Amino acid sequence: MRKAELHIEKLKEEFENKDDFQVGDLIAFYQSFEPNVPASTVNWRIYSLVKANTIHRIGRGKYKFGSGNNFYPQISQKILRINKFMKTNFPYLKYIIWHISEINSLSQHLFNKDTYYVEVEKDAIDAAFEQLRDKFKYVLKGKSNQDVYFGESVIIVRSLVSGSPTQLVKNVPTITIEKLLVDLFTDKEFEFLHGNELTHIYNNSFSKYTINIDKLLRYASRKEKRSIIADFIKTIK
Repeated sequence: MRKAELHIEKLKEEFENKDDFQVGDLIAFYQSFEPNVPASTVNWRIYSLVKANTIHRIGRGKYKFGSGNNFYPQISQKILRINKFMKTNFPYLKYIIWHISEINSLSQHLFNKDTYYVEVEKDAIDAAFEQLRDKFKYVLKGKSNQDVYFGESVIIVRSLVSGSPTQLVKNVPTITIEKLLVDLFTDKEFEFLHGNELTHIYNNSFSKYTINIDKLLRYASRKEKRSIIADFIKTIK
């Protein structure tokens, strides 16, 4: 794809300051230079622009100018150990692992806890809890945020909602920014974050990372909170 065909400088002038734009906007943009350019050609140009980090996807058919900044959780040695244990003992189970530090990286106040979350399919919570408890020192089950083992490293086993958006980082199944934001809004164990702290976390997330709004709201629908979260996002963006 020749750069001249992409009209990058004009593209920047047109779209750099917009919150988002869609495929139809890009088709109209290129048709202003070539009235008969086919949609298939524009789709190839969009592919080239995304690949070159000139634009990035923020939803289904939605784009934003500039390169995206994806959210990748930190994978510690303990997370690697937990992951190895889960793979060995539950090779066919869907699960994710993440650490409370992902909240700390976005929040206004730091939470001095060493908490690991292992989320598994609902039917496997009891089995995963029992096996993890045999292997690791402090393990809790369910929706708990108790300081039962104050100052100690704790694993909390939670239910993984079907349809949760997840990702692989260093071959570890883990959380996405879309799932994290929805869970912090909806789950009882994170109620301590509500109010100004939650607003700060959302604002910080949207300023730091590329967030797929469609993916976020699809997951919010799974938790029957789509409309309330959609309205909340409008107040903080």
